[in-house]
Amino acid sequence: MADCKNIVVSAVKKVLIAPLGADKSAATDLGFTGDTVTLTSAVSYTEVRVDQRLGIVRRVPTEATYTLAIPLNEITIDNLAYGLGVDFDESGFATIAQERYFQMWIETEGPVLDATSVEKSKRTIYIPKLSVGGTAELGFSRTDKQTDNLECTIVNCDDEGIFQIVDEEESAS
Repeated sequence: MADCKNIVVSAVKKVLIAPLGADKSAATDLGFTGDTVTLTSAVSYTEVRVDQRLGIVRRVPTEATYTLAIPLNEITIDNLAYGLGVDFDESGFATIAQERYFQMWIETEGPVLDATSVEKSKRTIYIPKLSVGGTAELGFSRTDKQTDNLECTIVNCDDEGIFQIVDEEESAS
């Protein structure tokens, strides 16, 4: 049966990024985001057929790619480094970043967890391993705000899976 409490209209509250293996308390807040943070799944399948059957007998996943796009509105040096896939030295010169991995927490509003309550919940999407960088554009305009799009590829982390989604009641603070 359908339940309207499961309809979630959510805005991103916070996006945190930390080096792989660091604690969440050491994560950096990426600041305000614009438009939509997008998690994309692309799964390819192989269809198995046998002579004794007319149709497909199995459909086996053979490749999966998960990507994340985050439009950043706060153009800090750190956010530029993440978005452009570079490291900046003390004098501001950029060099191409070597292979490096991060973990990320995306906090949004979640569904109402208790049907008898109107309390909101927090939905946290945790990504245990991702690589940052891809195609980036940094526009300079007299009439528009400057933004940077952070592109990430989620890397399969055998210990923890691809990503985790947790809904919990929001604490009254």
